[in-house]
Amino acid sequence: MISSFPNITMNNEMLYMVPHTLIGGLFMLSVFPKISDPLKLKFQISAHAVLAILFAFAAQQFLKPTINGSFTNIHGFIQAFCSSLHVGAGYFLWKTQKLGKPERSVIFSRLISSFICLIFRLFAYMHIIGKSAKGLELSNQYLYCVAFTDGLWFLSEVIRMYYTTKTNQDEIEAMVKRTTLWVEGKCTFYIENAFYLDAGLTLSYAIIHIAFPQHVLSLILKPENKLDSHHYLWCRLFGALNLMPAVTSMCARFYSPEMQTSYIASRLLSQCTVFLLNIYGHWILTVYSANHITAFMLSGFFTSFLFSAFHRIHKIYFGTESEEEVYEEANDKKDD
Repeated sequence: MISSFPNITMNNEMLYMVPHTLIGGLFMLSVFPKISDPLKLKFQISAHAVLAILFAFAAQQFLKPTINGSFTNIHGFIQAFCSSLHVGAGYFLWKTQKLGKPERSVIFSRLISSFICLIFRLFAYMHIIGKSAKGLELSNQYLYCVAFTDGLWFLSEVIRMYYTTKTNQDEIEAMVKRTTLWVEGKCTFYIENAFYLDAGLTLSYAIIHIAFPQHVLSLILKPENKLDSHHYLWCRLFGALNLMPAVTSMCARFYSPEMQTSYIASRLLSQCTVFLLNIYGHWILTVYSANHITAFMLSGFFTSFLFSAFHRIHKIYFGTESEEEVYEEANDKKDD
């Protein structure tokens, strides 16, 4: 009976590795050559959806095999913020799955973000394993988990970037469509400026979280919350994930109207998730200090800006057509 206990422990460790293996498998299936493109896209959407769910509702259980010790509520709460970017990425992929070939700039944004996440997690391993950091220690399974999630995510984006190409005819057609929109008066500089503003704000957001995680967390969390290297790591990873929308927003002005509308909706969904997490942390977990009010208000203003941008962009591109259809239906009824 006693000899069976190590096997039980090993089985439990293997069980905790299942979500990481699943995520890595979904990312690799999304670029597997013998699978149809629609099915590849479904695997990719599923990978981001699973990551979003695990980070939002089971972060402590999901990351349990990576550490020796127990996560606190603060660990799980900070990690939950990473779900917001995966929610946006998955939603954008789902909404644009019938809009033709994916934009290389979107793939590049995910490639850069996944690469930086991978680098940060490897640097954290070198830093924490050297006993120079306080807090939770890393387990022997840490590198395996990183390889399955961040490593295979990065590899899948590299493969996708390599095989996703566009012809000269594709570029010419895109330019013609964009010129036609300007001729018809359906493009304004507001749309361009809205995407640039989103890119600037999100990039600043990313840089602050990457460069100053200790200052950010110490400022907004209550002093009695003891911070360690894991808190700083996941603060940096949240900043790295924000590079996805930062890079994409810089190029979004060149997308089709349908893709622009879907993208700004995905940004609104991500920011709403962040705003709800701020509400949860401020009034339910009560982990924030009074200084968080400023950050909370900025998050609310950013959400309001994205909602306003989504409403206006949708109205510019599709509102006129809807009004014309209603007007024609009304005239037809009068004629009858």
